Amino acid sequence: MSFNPFSGGVSLWDREGFFENDHLKLRYLEKGKGEPVILLHGFGDAAEVWEFILPHLEGPFRFIALDQRGHGKSDRAHLERYTTFDFVSDIEALRKTLNLGKLTLIGHSMGGRNAIVYSSNYQEAVKKLIVIDYAPELSEKGRRRILSALRTRPDKFHLDEMAEALMEENPRISYEKALSYLKKVTMPRDDGLFEWLCDIRLIHKMKEGKRVLRDVNLWDFLSNLKMPTLFVRGEESDLVEREVLEKVVSLIPKARVVEVQKAGHAVPLDNPEETAQAINKFLLCECF
Repeated sequence: MSFNPFSGGVSLWDREGFFENDHLKLRYLEKGKGEPVILLHGFGDAAEVWEFILPHLEGPFRFIALDQRGHGKSDRAHLERYTTFDFVSDIEALRKTLNLGKLTLIGHSMGGRNAIVYSSNYQEAVKKLIVIDYAPELSEKGRRRILSALRTRPDKFHLDEMAEALMEENPRISYEKALSYLKKVTMPRDDGLFEWLCDIRLIHKMKEGKRVLRDVNLWDFLSNLKMPTLFVRGEESDLVEREVLEKVVSLIPKARVVEVQKAGHAVPLDNPEETAQAINKFLLCECF
């Protein structure tokens, strides 16, 4: 068991590991034994954000949460090496490093995009796919809201003040949960302030309105998804529209949509219990 200085106690994870790909040192966390399930966080997050749902996940599974390049404790890449295919290359390198064989992928937001492209390009390696609140087409309203919130966030800050700001952005979470989330995605500075555990250059580019991390047309990859696929949408999400997901699943032979109540885009944070329930049901069923 490892000690997490930011969470203030013993980690929920069994093991922390590192591997190399594309001249980068990348980090992952593991919990449990059994069939491998790789967890891919969203933009600006880190592997630890899965701790909100980890206690509620069931079954004989080996959960492996990756700090995707430029995030968490993984190395920062050259700015031109943050393409979708670079992220996908890291997933395949992790699979080979751990000799995982066939696996299940669960990705939230940016992680969902990477999971879709990986599953399309490495069909034989993926048993099941779960995409949380992401789609080939995102609503302009949701994108504007996220960009507006991002532009108000400073590079360095007091943790309590940022927790208050997150509560204003997302009224579904408490101060305690906002603070817990921040401790997973930030690091303390010598001056007593905190900074994001994410490549700040990516955040700056997104603040400038640059097309960051959206370099592929996901519609082109859907026809290759032959594995059972679950799309999990936050019922109150303003980024992913139900109508878009209905069109998506009509193009994938073994796909379905489930909505999580009292959740927006940050589904695993807003309602971890119901999110985990949807994941458990899908992982454990042989219904396709």
